[in-house]
Amino acid sequence: MEVELAAQVREKSGRGAVRRLRRDQKVPAVLYGPKTDPLSLTVESRQLEKILRDMGEESKLVRLVIGDGEREQVRQVLLRDIQVHPVRRRFVHVDFYEVPLDQAMEFDVPIEIVGESVGVKKGGVLDVLRRTLTVRCLPGAIPEKISIDVTPLDVGASFHVSDLIGTVPFQLTDDPAHPVIHVAPPEGSDEDKE
Repeated sequence: MEVELAAQVREKSGRGAVRRLRRDQKVPAVLYGPKTDPLSLTVESRQLEKILRDMGEESKLVRLVIGDGEREQVRQVLLRDIQVHPVRRRFVHVDFYEVPLDQAMEFDVPIEIVGESVGVKKGGVLDVLRRTLTVRCLPGAIPEKISIDVTPLDVGASFHVSDLIGTVPFQLTDDPAHPVIHVAPPEGSDEDKE
């Protein structure tokens, strides 16, 4: 699923101009990248909120359609930084990073737990120690999620990053020794007291 966001080139800058934008439910933004000169933009607050809700925790490319009144241009970007007002909970500013599509980068990808652990069926507790893993891949090949089947995990067993190496079509950059999921013994059991 490709995510698209409309933006307009921002001509005016300064505190007064930015306040007027926010009052009109628009968010000031900037586009930059290794081969891109910084460009001041505005985006609709509601559209940005919808995109963030749809994306969740995922790192995704956003198709940014930039209009300047005469023509439109399309850029593939990542949301690099989103500033939110601490009290009003409104967007203050957004940074878009134009990614080189031919260069591998690191992205945080959410984990999806599949199945029911043998240890959980015995009364154990499934502890999810990591909600995301860092992968290195081309920006156009970012996986939506990493599925982990916990069915074979018994009480006391753990699933480590190393258990995924070789089973996924991208490079994992997290420490292979890091546990991702652990099945803890039931409370009050002999194993729990040790």
